[in-house]
Amino acid sequence: MATALDLIKRSLRLIHVLDADETPTAAEAQDALAALNDVLDSLTIDRSYVYNIREDTLSWPSGSQSRTIGPTGDFTLTRPVRLANSTFYTDNAIDYVLNIAATRRAYTAIADKAVQSNHPQHIFYEPTFPDGTLYIWPTPNATLELNLHSWQQLTQIAALTTTLSFPPGYKHALTTSLAEELGAEFGVAVPPEVTKAAFKARQRLKSMNTPVMRSQVEVGYFRTGHGFNVFSGD
Repeated sequence: MATALDLIKRSLRLIHVLDADETPTAAEAQDALAALNDVLDSLTIDRSYVYNIREDTLSWPSGSQSRTIGPTGDFTLTRPVRLANSTFYTDNAIDYVLNIAATRRAYTAIADKAVQSNHPQHIFYEPTFPDGTLYIWPTPNATLELNLHSWQQLTQIAALTTTLSFPPGYKHALTTSLAEELGAEFGVAVPPEVTKAAFKARQRLKSMNTPVMRSQVEVGYFRTGHGFNVFSGD
């Protein structure tokens, strides 16, 4: 398997900073590693590049309106980037999907946040840092088994010797995207064919990771000799 240094050397060869038999200096390699982690960091906040939705089963205590989540939070986990719409809780072996409030304003619009229920309806995630903050409404009146679904972060690479582990397609996208990043770092022009390859590699990841939504209409809505009006429903 390729290491971070292997990927970096290939990226530098693509922009003609290195020849085939050359190796970057220690300083150059560390600068390139920092650039690679910057690329990973920027891709993490775009759903199109997230290849996995992580599921964490959490025990939400009775009477709690909010919980922090992160390296030092109430839930000690990797801080989520964003919640997925499939987040749910389980009660008596039945799963209930929670509505995700997309903005702080939507959550603030709930007038009585102290009301309690054994069947919460909404959850809001505020990406505070270093720990994110989860809010749930109505406040559970019993301990809740929450199945939190969140975007899986692209892992930062600790060292040049780290063996890379990504799904198919990511190695090429990272190699060419890093080459683009390193062009500015080393003050060289990125060959047009590298820019084109990076764009195509990222587009392939997007098409793989982004679900295609298709509108469906029940067959019964269509009648022989009569059109269907999508606005009126007739």
